[in-house]
Amino acid sequence: MNTGRTWWSSLAHTLTAAARVERRWSDPQNLMRAAVALVAGSVIGWAIDDRMAWAMMMVGTFICGICTLLPATRTRFSVSLISGAVFSAAVFAGVYLHELGWWFLPFLFVGSYVAGLWRAFGIVPGIRACLMVIGVMITADLSPGVDQGLVMARWIAVGAALVVAAQFLPPYGMRHHSQRRNLAALYDALAGYAAEGPAGRLPSTPFTLARTALGVLPSSARRPAGPLFALYGAAEEVRRALKTTAHSADVPRTAVATVLKAVAAAVRSGRAADLDTALHSPAAQELERWRGAEADLVLPRLAEALGITRYTLRRSDRPGEFELGEHHLVGFPADAVRFARQRVAAALRPGAPLFMNTVRLAVGATAGEAIGRWTGDFGGHGLPSHGFWAALTTILVLFPDYGHTLTRGWGRSAGSVIGGVVAWALLLPDIWNHGALVVAATALALLSFCTLLMGQWVLNIFITAWIVFLIGGIGLAPTTEAAWGRAADTVVGALLGMAIFLILPTYHHNRLPGLLARWVEAQRDLFGTLLDGYARAGAVDPAVLGTLRHHARHAREQLEAAIASLAHEPRSHRARWNTTELAAIQAAVFDVARAATLVHGSLPRTPSDAVPETALFAAEVRDHLDRLAEDLALDTPPQGGSLHQVFDRIASSGRLAQLTDPTAPGGVSHARSRALTACLQTVTSVEHLERAALGRAA
Repeated sequence: MNTGRTWWSSLAHTLTAAARVERRWSDPQNLMRAAVALVAGSVIGWAIDDRMAWAMMMVGTFICGICTLLPATRTRFSVSLISGAVFSAAVFAGVYLHELGWWFLPFLFVGSYVAGLWRAFGIVPGIRACLMVIGVMITADLSPGVDQGLVMARWIAVGAALVVAAQFLPPYGMRHHSQRRNLAALYDALAGYAAEGPAGRLPSTPFTLARTALGVLPSSARRPAGPLFALYGAAEEVRRALKTTAHSADVPRTAVATVLKAVAAAVRSGRAADLDTALHSPAAQELERWRGAEADLVLPRLAEALGITRYTLRRSDRPGEFELGEHHLVGFPADAVRFARQRVAAALRPGAPLFMNTVRLAVGATAGEAIGRWTGDFGGHGLPSHGFWAALTTILVLFPDYGHTLTRGWGRSAGSVIGGVVAWALLLPDIWNHGALVVAATALALLSFCTLLMGQWVLNIFITAWIVFLIGGIGLAPTTEAAWGRAADTVVGALLGMAIFLILPTYHHNRLPGLLARWVEAQRDLFGTLLDGYARAGAVDPAVLGTLRHHARHAREQLEAAIASLAHEPRSHRARWNTTELAAIQAAVFDVARAATLVHGSLPRTPSDAVPETALFAAEVRDHLDRLAEDLALDTPPQGGSLHQVFDRIASSGRLAQLTDPTAPGGVSHARSRALTACLQTVTSVEHLERAALGRAA
């Protein structure tokens, strides 16, 4: 069975996905605050009887309100303040760029390129950056002149300020809300993995998201958030314990999952009742009767997570009593600037999905603006000086992968056409005075907020209708021209974005060997450091290990995201692996990661536990994985030889004889036995991966 689809089935698939309605709502509290700011702007604009002021305040509150509704790792005050300040600066800059005429396009190219690079910090930060570029385009296109443009920009800034002010409204919720939400999702993922048993796979994304949410906290906020950092560390310990005992039949999985779900619920809600109720259930009480080696490994980790959760619930208002140690911050970036520079540098690397996406965004925004201006100013088929509609559609349609780009393109086009028809029909009766237009536009903007996460076509119905009412309200264009012009420009921008992707594509089928090679390189470094750690107790630097583990997880997430995108892409761009082979590769990847966990869990804790004989094997594992990564990067069958034979040769030569020969003086110690088991598991998992890469599922 081949991966991917034919061109026609791929087209049908994206059309079907575009028509899907997601049952997702924005956070009710954030929605309430954005709605208050929007209504306040409308009331102020209506009260002063200045239609231009009303419309510009609506623009400021609408776009900055969207920024606060999108998921964030920072506090809502930070998000609203930064978004409002940058958006206000953008619209003021657009006023002066308007005077450049068509020379504005090179500035738009650079700004769009920077917005594309910002997606290196995540999809949502990338969307916010695109909204800032749209702010520049609004006044660069609509400004009648510097004086009037500055007035427009000031009212937009007032609208942005209303959004910032609305964030001071209650309820205020718990401190570090975003960090708690991500930690709760992490413990939910651990609970799901514990319940699934040997067949389950623990995704790495929840760990990355929780780590990122904690990592963005400034140094001044890290001590108050100390218990949350400790909760993340406890989650890492629970993960290792669950992976080590994954194949044991003695683990009461339901009871372990119940405790982890209770931790997740308590961290999310901040209510001790969520923790106490679950811990008094029959399933949780089963843990008290659990005995054995697996219990000695898992129970202390669960107890640590429960203890930290209780401390967090009981004393979150007294953060000074928690002593934040350096071990709690292992693996977290100490320098946010350096962390950001590394992310951007990775996105600038030729061949990276974000590298091509930044190019597509810059080209698409510039081409969309040029086409929009030409059709309006010269062609006469669109609204004059509204090139930004086509450009902003192109910016918001283009994503790093084929499936999302085409799905968003069809969805925005359909929603804008429907919204234009609806607005045109509603405006036909001559009943719309200024007050009625204000109420209608405000209601449509509120509906846009409510449907923000429900799908592109649903969202754009209300956005298009809102814009048409806004333009009609200030008399910027006739109703019919506004209704059809907005829809036509959106369709043009969406088609342009999809065409640019097909001309400058990123097909993940072609990237799979390279992504797998990058993950193998990360595992090479991780295994080398871990196996070298058997030389003596404490030989592994926790900070170095945390960094290596993060790199391995990031590489795995990129690989899994690429594999998940294959079902959307046309079949002619497939790699050499079919669906069955890719499933075997994913299973092998998880086995190798589990082997690394076993090696880590068996590291010596006392001088007598050290097994320096493994150093030679560590060098062989490094060389073997290095050759495997090179073969995968060149897209050739692995030719690295048998790692099992290498291990047997080293063992029989005497250097590892004390590990493998129970007749050796002193026998085989428990620590050495664990080291031997970890080494053999490494050999088995790596060979499993090699067979899967060759297309022979184990």
